Amino acid sequence: MANGDDFNRAAESARLLTKLSIFAGIGSLILLVTTLAVSGSRGSTTLQIAAIPYVFSLLFSAAALIYGILRTSVAHEDEEKKLLEKRMESRALNVEEDVRFTAGRSFANYRRFAPYAIAAIAALLMGFLLWQFTQATDPKKVLATAEKITASPIHTALLSAVMMMVSVLAGAFFAGQSRVREFRWLRPAGAWLITGFAGMLLVTVSSICTANNINGVDKICSRILFWLFVVLGAEFIVNFVIEFYRPRTIAETRPVFESQLLSFFTEPGGVMRNIAAALDYQFGFKVSGTWLYGFIERSFFPVLILWAVLFWGFTTIHEIGPDQVGIRETFGKIEQRLLTPGVYWTLPYPFGTVQRFSCTELKSLYIGESTTNADKRSATPVVLWTNEHGGADDPFVVAVKTEGSDKNLTDSDASISFVRMGIPIEYRIKPSFEDVYNYAYGNASPVKILRKIGEQAAAEYMAGATMDELLSYGRRQAEQTLAKRIQALADQNKLGIEIVRVGIMDAHPPVEKVAPAYQEVIGALEEKETEILKANAYAATVIPEANASAMEIVEAARSYSNRISTVAQAESERFKFQLSAYQALPGMFKLNNKLDVLTQETAAIRKYIVGAGLKDEIYEMNFETRERIDLVDIDSAELSSNPAQ
Repeated sequence: MANGDDFNRAAESARLLTKLSIFAGIGSLILLVTTLAVSGSRGSTTLQIAAIPYVFSLLFSAAALIYGILRTSVAHEDEEKKLLEKRMESRALNVEEDVRFTAGRSFANYRRFAPYAIAAIAALLMGFLLWQFTQATDPKKVLATAEKITASPIHTALLSAVMMMVSVLAGAFFAGQSRVREFRWLRPAGAWLITGFAGMLLVTVSSICTANNINGVDKICSRILFWLFVVLGAEFIVNFVIEFYRPRTIAETRPVFESQLLSFFTEPGGVMRNIAAALDYQFGFKVSGTWLYGFIERSFFPVLILWAVLFWGFTTIHEIGPDQVGIRETFGKIEQRLLTPGVYWTLPYPFGTVQRFSCTELKSLYIGESTTNADKRSATPVVLWTNEHGGADDPFVVAVKTEGSDKNLTDSDASISFVRMGIPIEYRIKPSFEDVYNYAYGNASPVKILRKIGEQAAAEYMAGATMDELLSYGRRQAEQTLAKRIQALADQNKLGIEIVRVGIMDAHPPVEKVAPAYQEVIGALEEKETEILKANAYAATVIPEANASAMEIVEAARSYSNRISTVAQAESERFKFQLSAYQALPGMFKLNNKLDVLTQETAAIRKYIVGAGLKDEIYEMNFETRERIDLVDIDSAELSSNPAQ
């Protein structure tokens, strides 16, 4: 009868394990579905990655369920074997080899091979989930999701707090049940439910910080969970590999897929006891029984407390760098002076601290069209207006100057357009105590207020500007005007900020409809400017050539005029001399001219002189030599004054 009770207890224990596995799986599924359902509408990246522990608690609950079902079958099979042995009169048939009894072999194979398969599946699943998380947290997708967020961070905090309590209670229950040897396979599910409690705790903290305008906490919490899951995923791989080489004891109780890192904090018992159990399991002998481990166990917590006290004492020392100023706080009271560079002492944190600020470091923020990694814009390739780029921010409204309108637009000029642009604002903290105090304590988030101020100043200025100005000649003036307006608003709100520079970058019409048409207009204007430049270049070439040709013609005319007038004057003087000679000796002058005609005009013609009274006599005379003085060479005035000669 005792054996029958043993079989009943084993079967009842296996059935209870099956029920607990079902409850763990249903609870994990509810928590997982709830987390996934609300993560898309809450805008929290920490909430998205906090769903991963519930995926693994569901996986390990399914593994424990299969283990419980197989173990229940084995318990019933063992009972049937025992009854069959009592009824058999002959031992000729081996009951262990009966084909009807296969549950034992299936259970043995499951215990032998399933942990390795589950460890491999868990490693691949962790990698896939982390990759999906990195894709879901892409900046463009985050911006697109942020537009759909309607829930308050306070609601997210309340929801995550409820899920946190459910996770820790369920995880503690299943981890406590796993102390019983028969329920050992429930421990991984309980450990991951407690991990879900840690994830929901970070979600609660980040949501409360977001509700109080403390930015950046959600990103930090999500990164903490991300790298925690990276380590746990790597542990699956490491456990899968080293399990082939680890020394084994007779009784193996830890599945290969169970995380030893999580067991330090989730298993019942102290942390040192869990570390000792993990070392004993890993090395195959009782490491916790050695002297070295005993010494470490006795001195670990005292040394840890001593180091914690020393580190806490170091929080009393504060150093202010060469380009920094500081404000000292003691029990929340602010010392009314700026601390110059040096080393200062305060009470330990959180009773005393020093806030450090740099008044020389240029800080920047970017408003307008959103871009990925604005600090790396220099490496961004050239993008045309007509190509989709930038973020989904609303464009600025600008005026369009109509044909015939003057520069000062009135209410009758109803033409408007939209323009997208990025406006980087560079600023720094003013170095006076009042300004540093206003920056640090006067506003909850001076950077956020500065962003709103910049958006307000940009919207007001763009409403009175034209697109042509912003895209061309008026950009520099717009930057200077925006800088003055933002500085005035910052001083009005007592931000303690000095605006160093405001820029306008990537100004272009909206890509959807306006950009293609505007690109054609800009192309036509560019072609117009090109033709004007070509005409100017042609004029610059032709006009100098024409001027040079005109100058050449004028100078040639002047030369010709000078030559003609000089020759005419010479001819006139020559004519005067001829007239004087003619008046003095008319007959000789005529004879001389006739002779000149004969010698010059008919030089190449043979001439014959025939005398009127000498018909039969012929004389040959050579006129090539000059035999007498030419009458032209005689000074007529001298000849007339001396007629005797």
